[in-house]
Amino acid sequence: MTQPDALRWIFEVEKRDIAYIVGVFEGYDDIAIVRTIDAARGRIELIIAPDYREDARQVVVALKEEIPLREVPAQG
Repeated sequence: MTQPDALRWIFEVEKRDIAYIVGVFEGYDDIAIVRTIDAARGRIELIIAPDYREDARQVVVALKEEIPLREVPAQG
């Protein structure tokens, strides 16, 4: 279960890149948890503690220079 104030960012990526993204975020302890929402569509969710928002953003910016990574707008 996540904290109610945790930030959630959803992205679509190439299926083959999911494991790489998980590994990158595992290398940065406590910045974000990567959860696969729909592996077939390459949809992942980053669950981020508010204190690490900027750090997570910087990792995402760096990843976007390496692999296709598209943020999915929040619904609702």
